[in-house]
Amino acid sequence: LKVVVEEGHKRNLPVITHAVTVIDTLAAVEARPDVLVHTPHIGRLEEDPAALEKIVRSGIPMTTTLAIFLPHFDQNNEPLFRDRLPFPWETISSAGQGPVNARLLWNAGISYGYGTDTSWHPRETLRDELRALNLTFSPRDIVRIMGLNAARSALKDKELGSLEPGKLADIVIVNGNPNEDSAALLNVMTTIKGGVVMVEKR
Repeated sequence: LKVVVEEGHKRNLPVITHAVTVIDTLAAVEARPDVLVHTPHIGRLEEDPAALEKIVRSGIPMTTTLAIFLPHFDQNNEPLFRDRLPFPWETISSAGQGPVNARLLWNAGISYGYGTDTSWHPRETLRDELRALNLTFSPRDIVRIMGLNAARSALKDKELGSLEPGKLADIVIVNGNPNEDSAALLNVMTTIKGGVVMVEKR
């Protein structure tokens, strides 16, 4: 893994790892990628404070991808996995640990940003990810996860993630207060890109 990361960096390419266990995440941290993708859900960080500290101290941002631990329900109310196949109840029994580890990492200071690991329509994926995040995060936490932290996880925090001089004027205006109810993030009324109104619901 370290060789892969070094080769990517020699070519000025961002290197992103996909680690699902605490052990995998610790190995990834040793290799020094640019982003940790996937909340580790196999392994209990509350039982391993040294591992928790090592992951956070690395300063590597992590993407959420918590929604894969929850079934996506189709129009027939069938529980499906990210690949549109039946939800694998027998293989994802560790899923409940994901939100717990996410909260522990957040409390310890990791930059934890919105990301997905599914093949659903973006709006449906966002709805599922918000449902998962609401298990252990407040609406105010989720606004940060969706904004600046998501930009950090996408390696674009110098361009996106906050409203300030020098950044792109890409803005969405929602109907509601996402600091009080994260479901408001699904009620986009206006989309502005580069300072130009692209979509506006009246």
